[in-house]
Amino acid sequence: MNGPSSTELSATLDFLTDAAHLLATTAPETSAFLMNQRGNLMFENELSQSDVQRQHVCSCCGHIMIPGQGSTLKFEHQKAVRKRTKAGQKFIKTPVQTKRQIHLPEPRKGPVKRITCGHCEKQTEIKFPAPPPISRRSINLRTQLQQQQQQQQAPKTTATGLKPNTAPILGSLGGLSAQKPTSSSSANSKKRAKSRKAGLQALLDQSSNSSKASRPGLGLSLADFMQK
Repeated sequence: MNGPSSTELSATLDFLTDAAHLLATTAPETSAFLMNQRGNLMFENELSQSDVQRQHVCSCCGHIMIPGQGSTLKFEHQKAVRKRTKAGQKFIKTPVQTKRQIHLPEPRKGPVKRITCGHCEKQTEIKFPAPPPISRRSINLRTQLQQQQQQQQAPKTTATGLKPNTAPILGSLGGLSAQKPTSSSSANSKKRAKSRKAGLQALLDQSSNSSKASRPGLGLSLADFMQK
């Protein structure tokens, strides 16, 4: 007698799953029985359950485990046990001891999710892989990657602005612009000196004319007699 086809098997598993979830609150015993039958059917057809299914349904009684509703969930971190030698103890290596007494480091262990069934109190463990160890080499690689990214971004910033080759040209232009204000400032100072001299001369002429007009008689002064 041949077993059910893949389509019939998937349809039966879906029906049992839906029916068990519908009866989970009203008839939990019936729901657990249906999920148990579903697990047996998967085992007969050599179908393995994923970690999601294992942590959702108890593999012993078929109870749907919901944390906070009878079932409990805990996360535990397993630490590797390190063997330490006593202070002052010496280990003398011999050819026999080096071959037999070689202690390899234990593999790193990751966190464990432990779910306790609220119906039969069976514990389901879900193990996670251990995180990678932090080493100086990884930190150096990160710094090198950051430096490479900064070097790659540097040409982009120069491309948006002025080119690096224009720096000496800008410097020479700056020198020329600095020389021009010096020549113009000297010319302005000369013009100011000339205008000051002209203003002083005009004031002297006005003062001499006014003094001659104010004097009575022939308009002669003491200076005129001294010249004669």
